[in-house]
Amino acid sequence: MPNATRRTLIATTLGVPFATAAGPRQPARAQQAPLPPVISLVVGAAPGGTTDTLARDVSDVLREQLGRSVAVENRAGAGGNVAAQHVARSAPDGGTLLVAFTSHTLNAAIMRQVPYRPLEDFTPVALLAQLNASVLVVGAGVREADIASFLAAARARRDRYSFAIGGVGSSLHMQTVLFRSALGLSGPEVPFRGTAPALVDVVAGHVDAMFAPVDVAAPLLRDGRVRALAVTSRNRLASLPDIPSLSETVPQVQTAAAWFGVLGPAGIPLPVLTTLNQAIRAALRTPRITERIVHAGGEIPDLTPAQFSTFLARDLALWIEAARIGKVEVQ
Repeated sequence: MPNATRRTLIATTLGVPFATAAGPRQPARAQQAPLPPVISLVVGAAPGGTTDTLARDVSDVLREQLGRSVAVENRAGAGGNVAAQHVARSAPDGGTLLVAFTSHTLNAAIMRQVPYRPLEDFTPVALLAQLNASVLVVGAGVREADIASFLAAARARRDRYSFAIGGVGSSLHMQTVLFRSALGLSGPEVPFRGTAPALVDVVAGHVDAMFAPVDVAAPLLRDGRVRALAVTSRNRLASLPDIPSLSETVPQVQTAAAWFGVLGPAGIPLPVLTTLNQAIRAALRTPRITERIVHAGGEIPDLTPAQFSTFLARDLALWIEAARIGKVEVQ
C-alpha cells in the first residue's frame, strides 16, 4: 500500500454518533427503528471456525431481541476481503452486516490492495470481543527460566533467539515484530503456514520462541512441552496466574489485540444503528456468549458505535506501523 494511502488511512475516522447503552430486553421492540424482515450476518470465514461460531451464537439471541429472521452467511476468501467487499456494497438499511475480525484492518495495512476502505466504507456497529492475550512460549532448548532472564540473555546477544511466525501477516506475526523491534532483537524469524506447525518446531527445539494463542498453547503448557514466559494481556490471566504480562516487565513493547466486531455498510441511519448496537450488546451479556469469549482469553468491551470507530482507527494505525517496522507486505 503506498505511503500516502497509509497516511490517509491513519488519519481517517468515521464520525458516527454515540448510541445509548442497552436497557433491559423486551418491550423495546415497539420503539425499535424499522429493520428489514431478514438480517444477514456475513462471515468471511468457513463454517465451524471461531468467527462463524461467535456469529451463530449472536444470531440466536438477535432473533429474539429484534423479532427478525437472522441468518449467518459464510463468504470465505482472501482473508475476509470477499465478505467485506460484499457488505460494503450492500444497502445501508441494517439488513446486511459483516461479522469482521482482525484481518479487516490488518489486511489494509499489509496488503498492496484491498477491495474496500476499512474505515470509510463501513459503519461500526458493535465490538463483540477483544482477545488481548497471546502467550510468549519457549521450548526446552531455551534455558532461561523467566522473562527477565530471557530478556537479559537476548540483550547480551541480540541475534541469540529465533522466533517462529505462525502465519505471515497474522496478528501474532505483528506482535512478534513489535516485541523484537522494541527490544532491538535480530535473531531469525522462521515463517510457518499456521500456529500448529510453528508450535511443533518450538516443541522440537528447532525454533526458540513464539507468540501463540493462549487456548492453543494451553495443552502444551500443561504437558510441560513448552514454557510460558509472558502474556500480552494488560493484566495476568486467571488461567496463568504465575506468568507476568509484558506490561509488567517490558512496558515499552506495544501489544496487539485480535478482535471480532459487527460492521455495516457506510451510511446506516442513526436510529437503525442504535437499535442494532443495543441488541448486540444485550446479546453479549448472555452467559453462553460471555463464557465462550472469556474461555478464549478475551473480554467484551461495552462500546458505543463511536467508541468502536475510534478503536478501529487506532487498530489500523498500529498495524500500519508494525508493517512498516517489520517491512511486511503481502501480495
